[in-house]
Amino acid sequence: MEGSKVSRIHLPHATEVPPPAREITPRIRRPLGEQIDTQTPLHQLVTTLQRKKWFLLAMILAGGVLAAALGLARPALYEATTQVLVDAPSRAAPAGGLSSTQDLLESSIDDHITMLSSQSHLRSVVAELRKVDAANVAGTADATHQADVTTATSSPDPARGEPPQLRSVVDGLLAKIWPRSTPADPDAAELKLLREGIRIGQELRSRVISVGFTDKDPVRAALVANTFVQVYIADLARRNQTADEQELDSIVAGLPALRDNLAEATDHLEKYRLSHGAVDQGAADNAAKEAAELTQQISMSKADLAAQETRLHRIQDLRKQNAPVASLAQAIGTPELADLAARQAGASADKAPNKAIDSAVEQGLARVAAEVDIYRAQVAALEDRKKVLDAVVADTAGRLSGLRALEPQVSILTQRYNDLLSRQQDLERRIANPSPGVGVLSAAWPPVNPTTLPPIFLVPPGMIVFGLIGGILLLLRRRFDRTLRGEAEAEAVLRVPCLALIPQSAATHAKRLKQLVLGQQESGYSRAVTSLLVAAAPSQWSARSSQIMLVTSSTPVDGATELAWSLALVATRLGGRVLVVDLEPKGARLTLEFLNQYGGPKARHSFADYVCDRCTLGDAVTG
Repeated sequence: MEGSKVSRIHLPHATEVPPPAREITPRIRRPLGEQIDTQTPLHQLVTTLQRKKWFLLAMILAGGVLAAALGLARPALYEATTQVLVDAPSRAAPAGGLSSTQDLLESSIDDHITMLSSQSHLRSVVAELRKVDAANVAGTADATHQADVTTATSSPDPARGEPPQLRSVVDGLLAKIWPRSTPADPDAAELKLLREGIRIGQELRSRVISVGFTDKDPVRAALVANTFVQVYIADLARRNQTADEQELDSIVAGLPALRDNLAEATDHLEKYRLSHGAVDQGAADNAAKEAAELTQQISMSKADLAAQETRLHRIQDLRKQNAPVASLAQAIGTPELADLAARQAGASADKAPNKAIDSAVEQGLARVAAEVDIYRAQVAALEDRKKVLDAVVADTAGRLSGLRALEPQVSILTQRYNDLLSRQQDLERRIANPSPGVGVLSAAWPPVNPTTLPPIFLVPPGMIVFGLIGGILLLLRRRFDRTLRGEAEAEAVLRVPCLALIPQSAATHAKRLKQLVLGQQESGYSRAVTSLLVAAAPSQWSARSSQIMLVTSSTPVDGATELAWSLALVATRLGGRVLVVDLEPKGARLTLEFLNQYGGPKARHSFADYVCDRCTLGDAVTG
């Protein structure tokens, strides 16, 4: 290749023939109004991720490494659990069956959980833990002092230095977990840590409440869980004992007055009995029974009296009506009168039977009248007896009513007094042995297995999260990035046809540019320039015809000179002969470097002389 302001192309200077019209590729002839960017958003996303795959991979690896580091740096947490068993509800539960008992149990469990989570109980636990830690520190200090005394009284050991200042393990853990808070609320930090680490809940639908505490030290976790429950049980027992003592005091204070009332009611009852006589309930019952029987007898006697009176009136009516003897015999009901009536029927003229019949009728009538008088006397006697019994029953009832009005008062006061005595004995027994209503079912032991996940389980979530963050950053960068990364984007933005995009070259010297294009043919710049040359002049390499390419720029820093020399170098690499004409008003630095380093003798004429036909093309070409 020969280059200068005009570099040689081996064509004779003849009558210039207009260059053959090159068929513009369909890409160049595509209308500007046509939609250039035919990629779907998903395809654009995939393209962006593929372009920045190393950045995305670095973000994913960084997320995995950071998650693993955080998992390793995070201390293992251990949870110790203490189980508390709530006493079954009392059998004297309200009516309602099993559902009422279950509701009562659930209400009791809810009360216990609420009291366990209360602020006052948390403060009590904090105070108890401080006492335990102080006792541990005092024990450690005593042991250290004893060791110092033993060392001082024994022979000195030069190899042994001063013993280090020991500190309680529990105190150290307490200092790390519970740092000092502000003087306004010294328990705020301890309460916050205790509230965050404690867990209280019912196990299924049982009577068991589990209390768990999470801490970095398993021994500390078990200590806090057990102390939490023990303080609650002790506080509950103390409250129940206090309530029992208050109730016992009220019972003891009310017993004398109740005893006096009972004695007064008993005296009143005895006085009534002495003044009204002893009333036997059996005698009263017998009198009432006799009165009832007498009433029944009176009723029966009155019925018999009514029947006899009816019979007497009928007989009298029959006699007045001169009824036949047979009817009278039937009404009176005597056998003698019936025989006389039969004989009268056989001898009607005989007067003797008539007299006998009249006599029998009179006797029967007198007998019936006598029976009526007897029944009347009997009814009168029974009624007199009934009046006497009614008076006796009324008197007995009056005395019994007064007695029964006093006896319930004595019975109620006696029952109340006995109940208070029983309650007093029960309260004294409960005060001597207070019961909190709950008990420890299973104490907490230092756990062996931590509750935190191993660091390996944190790596996948960390990689996923950082991968998503990296993808979001790439999308944001793509949205705000104005860089053109394809001819389609350039054509859509610039509104002019575009064959290809050439990456910006860092080579600003002729030697470096030649090395980049000819020596590094696999580089992105060399491949882009080669593709541009083949796309712009595809027929040159098939028909070996001359082609004219104009390279111009809109700004001085667009790199038009570098592109022109790059195209020339690629054309020479493909076997063509190239004539480079630099039409810059002042000589471009890159063109001057090519002339100085690779050019031949300087031309005697300029390209303007060739254009004005004052010389041949060979005389205007350098090289």
